[in-house]
Amino acid sequence: MDIHHLKIFFEACNEKSFTKAAKKLYISQSAVSIQIKKLEYTLGLQLIERNSKNFKLTFAGKELFKMSQDVFEKISRMENEMKKILQYKKGKISIGATHNIGEPVLPRIMIEFRKNNPEIEFDLYIKNRESLVKHLKEGTVDVALMEEYFIEDKEIKVIETEEYPFVVIAGNDIKDYKELMELPLLKRDTVLTNKYLDLFEKIIGFNLDKRITINGSIETMKNLVKNGLGFAVLPYYSVYEEITKGTLKVIHSFEKSEDKFQIVFVRENEDKEGITKFVEFLQNYKINRTLFTEKKIK
Repeated sequence: MDIHHLKIFFEACNEKSFTKAAKKLYISQSAVSIQIKKLEYTLGLQLIERNSKNFKLTFAGKELFKMSQDVFEKISRMENEMKKILQYKKGKISIGATHNIGEPVLPRIMIEFRKNNPEIEFDLYIKNRESLVKHLKEGTVDVALMEEYFIEDKEIKVIETEEYPFVVIAGNDIKDYKELMELPLLKRDTVLTNKYLDLFEKIIGFNLDKRITINGSIETMKNLVKNGLGFAVLPYYSVYEEITKGTLKVIHSFEKSEDKFQIVFVRENEDKEGITKFVEFLQNYKINRTLFTEKKIK
């Protein structure tokens, strides 16, 4: 099998169009068609249904596309690794994190990591979980830190870190739970948020009917709370700095925490020195800081 022919087939499948694949590969549409026909001849199988108005793969075509994805992801990882070595003359790691971890906590992690490992160069990527997994497989990102996420891929290794608690936060002027009846709840529509909100309503004995849905980052939520728009339920790690500075107040901390971070990386990179050091550092790093023992409101 000619890898060049497979690449053309792969891009045609990705684009679902001979025309778009030709444009991406800087060749003619007829060249795309000819090379795919050569691949079919070599395999003795039809890969694309020629009588369909739309781009449609045969069963063999679907299976080959699925397998070729793994091939070109590995090639992409090799190319990215060689680029790092060419540019820096030594290993360099790329660290990824979801927004909810990357914005509030990753800077602190990287500052401490650099103090302990000044010889290791790194880049940072803040993406959503789906993008991080894609970048891991392509080699753009070496290690990713994210909230719990089911990844069904044998090439990807997942290590769970410590559990992290959720807290209810508000401005410093809130003195009593009853005041929350008149204050809007700023709510991110996630499974974890809903779980802890249900638990909090049982604890305080009344429903939190005034709600504003926030389709934004945790940083947005914190700024809205600081400015008195409402209160919120958030992971404790994301508000640690504000609590320390006294710009936000923990009005309730949940005793039970069963939610975890994940360290995610490609198995074949497990033994690389920079990745090994970073993973070991993360496993020993305490993202949670001890919750303040100050008296909470009642």
